[in-house]
Amino acid sequence: MLQERSKLPRLWQSVAVGEGYGESWETNWRYVRRHKEDPEGRYGLDSASAVAFYLVHTGPSSFTTSFINGPVCARSRLSIEEIPRLLDLVLYDIPNHNPFRELIPMAHHQPMLLQTIIASSALHMSNACQCSPRSSSMLTTTASIQNHTSLPSSLSIGSCVTSRPETFHDALRAKQQALCLLKSALEDIASADVDVILAVMLLLIGFELIDSGRGSWTFHINGARIIIEKLIASTLATETAFSPLRSWLVSNCLVYDLLGSSFANSDLPHSGWPSTTTMSLLQDAEGNHCSSFPAALLPLIRAGAQLLKTNEVSSSPDTYLGLQDAFHLLHAAKSFDPAVWAVNLQPRSPANDPSHRIEIASAHRAAVCIYLSRIILALWPTTVLPHDLETLVAEIIAHLSNMHPGDALFTATAWPAFIAGLETVDLGNRAWVVRRFQELWELEPWGLTREALGALRTIWGARGNDQLQNQEENWNWIEKLQNIGTDWLIA
Repeated sequence: MLQERSKLPRLWQSVAVGEGYGESWETNWRYVRRHKEDPEGRYGLDSASAVAFYLVHTGPSSFTTSFINGPVCARSRLSIEEIPRLLDLVLYDIPNHNPFRELIPMAHHQPMLLQTIIASSALHMSNACQCSPRSSSMLTTTASIQNHTSLPSSLSIGSCVTSRPETFHDALRAKQQALCLLKSALEDIASADVDVILAVMLLLIGFELIDSGRGSWTFHINGARIIIEKLIASTLATETAFSPLRSWLVSNCLVYDLLGSSFANSDLPHSGWPSTTTMSLLQDAEGNHCSSFPAALLPLIRAGAQLLKTNEVSSSPDTYLGLQDAFHLLHAAKSFDPAVWAVNLQPRSPANDPSHRIEIASAHRAAVCIYLSRIILALWPTTVLPHDLETLVAEIIAHLSNMHPGDALFTATAWPAFIAGLETVDLGNRAWVVRRFQELWELEPWGLTREALGALRTIWGARGNDQLQNQEENWNWIEKLQNIGTDWLIA
């Protein structure tokens, strides 16, 4: 199906040997975190059993053979019955609504897929064994937010050292093996299983989110984008439909692709507005993707980011046409109706959840409006906005406050919460954002949560310093994030 493959091996060759990740796994030992002693003994397993435990989110695994040292035995034991829950990848893990379950039996015969699952699971376990953010050093108050000297401790998550680095080593080793196998598959992609390749790329994006959510995810997104473009073109030419699994894999990759453009400093693809086929795929993901991001809002983020990049390279942005385009995007975001969206989504949602969907969509709408407004102010600082940004922050917090850790859609609150944290100067709002990310970490110990708080700490500190030096005028967190020079993926 994919006969034209010249770009693929070259694109992934450097990734497979560790370049582009800063270090290959052999030189990443300094990142090893020592695990805190577990009072309940839940994590006192051998490394492989702990990996399996975190993959399923249930009691201790019966696996006794290391996934890393005994892959044949591991494959023979891995079965769908032993993987009863895959919650991190979807909002609802309900039979017939979680296509990721199909990956488990595929891993029996696909070492590349197996190693990717092992890598993500081991890294997840390594994160989860770190200190609880509810420790005394993590208590967050308005006073601690206000006191700049206490920011590092009050905003840390999982900063303690662990005593069991072997799971982190396993994660790096399995990731390296997966990348090498992926490189080989891409060199002969015409005979490879494209669904397996897409699944591996998608899970590697997840690995980067579990790790930090910055930097390396762009390699996987770029590789997946090339394959997806060819798949869509082939589908249109042959008038054939994607299988449910392929549709789910493609749609998830597309969501991360568009969402990643919001805080990416690297070059964005020069693509226009998504095609009808792409929008349909994005809508397919709305029902159960972990972000629950309304498909209608995602292209607005990409278009805003492209507008920012385009005008940055111009010595004098076109005041009229560019600003007109920006306000068109802003108007489209404000015109989005969360209630209508939530009702229309119900046939594709695994659960009857219109009220929670309205809350999530309303928060995302306000966050996209803030994001686009900051792009406008970055390019045209004297522009008078039609709304108050701090009011939009309050709107985000009001909607997200109705989502609690026990709710299925709670993990879909990270992106709007991050936007609210970037924008607000209110100390109470900042404290709320910190608590929300602490709760997200307790529920799902992904490194992107820790890194998001670190980015907020940096932004708040920079804004405080600028205020002290009377440089607050035209202050913009969009520009500050760009100056950091990191590609962030908050999902």
